[in-house]
Amino acid sequence: MEKLPTFKEFLNENLKTKEIDPSKFQNPGIKNDRAFFIKGKKDGNPNDDVVDTKKVKIPAKSLKPSQNEVYLGKSLDMAIRGYYGGDLGSMISSDGRIIDGHHRWVATLFSDPNEKLICTQVDLVIGDLIPVLRQAGDVLGNPRGSKPSNGDIDVFNATIKDVEDCIFKGKNMDPEKYSKEKSIEWYNKHKSTVESALKIIKSQLPPTGALPREEMPKIKSNQVEYVSNTISSGKIDIRNPYAK
Repeated sequence: MEKLPTFKEFLNENLKTKEIDPSKFQNPGIKNDRAFFIKGKKDGNPNDDVVDTKKVKIPAKSLKPSQNEVYLGKSLDMAIRGYYGGDLGSMISSDGRIIDGHHRWVATLFSDPNEKLICTQVDLVIGDLIPVLRQAGDVLGNPRGSKPSNGDIDVFNATIKDVEDCIFKGKNMDPEKYSKEKSIEWYNKHKSTVESALKIIKSQLPPTGALPREEMPKIKSNQVEYVSNTISSGKIDIRNPYAK
């Protein structure tokens, strides 16, 4: 009898790759496996793994998500407290999909969709980039994301009523950070922007086979430059031939 794929395998099969062999990237990766960051120079071809990376400024409305859930309450809280725009502290794929920083992205859309976000863009499509960065984050010892304990709603399914439940009732908001007065004051200034943002979000959905937060890479903002440099110098074994 043919073995049916597990849910994880099903997701990975549907997140299309173009240049890499995903089976060559451990999931989960081994913490402190520093050989990961030099194998590209030990595969017999010192230049095949060189991938361009660059710092870019891109309007929030032009970016796209890569994970299958982003939480409404967390995003609104960030917007209300002014955590939007600026340096995303993350990498994005060549097709403009965010690896980390989804909530800051949504917070920026809620505040001003034209506001630019600073990111490091890697010249790999999202299906190729996720396995590479996921193992890199694991090697660096970064814990992956998890679902919120308060049952926050997924922004991709959110309505304006869901937003107003957060603003006026504190639903799905962190009780230690929520201020009804500040939330209402912010919302009165940004209601039309939020309505537009929800339309943008629903038009920029995650890719087929998008992964949950637990399966997404986690690269800390102070590690982005290091990981970017190892990629652009060909030190990570990204393409065939692969080191044994």
